[in-house]
Amino acid sequence: MSVEEILEFEKELGELMERSENGAVVIVEGARDRECLILLGVRGRIVEASSRPVDDIAEEVCTFSNDVLIFTDADRRGLVLAERLLKAFECRGVIPDIKISRRMLSLCRVKSVESMAARYFSSLEATRF
Repeated sequence: MSVEEILEFEKELGELMERSENGAVVIVEGARDRECLILLGVRGRIVEASSRPVDDIAEEVCTFSNDVLIFTDADRRGLVLAERLLKAFECRGVIPDIKISRRMLSLCRVKSVESMAARYFSSLEATRF
């Protein structure tokens, strides 16, 4: 990542962190993705979606927040899950944000949340010299 890309990534990360701290719910695929976001500094409610029906997730999350960020991988499985989550939330009148995750993954030129965190940290380390 270039210095400009790192700065843009940190801008997106800052928005993610702020929204999360202010009550937004971040939905990830699994435990490793959750751990990566926590490692990046995200401190709000992070819900794992891979082992639960999407309607159950949407129903539960909508009881305490109408600000939802979907943070799935950009591979086939993640994209299918994101689409199913979008539909489940839209049926409940909530329009989830998927743009932040897509921009962050794109800036790192990766498809997975785990790779994104690793790429960001390695790029930070490389710019220190």
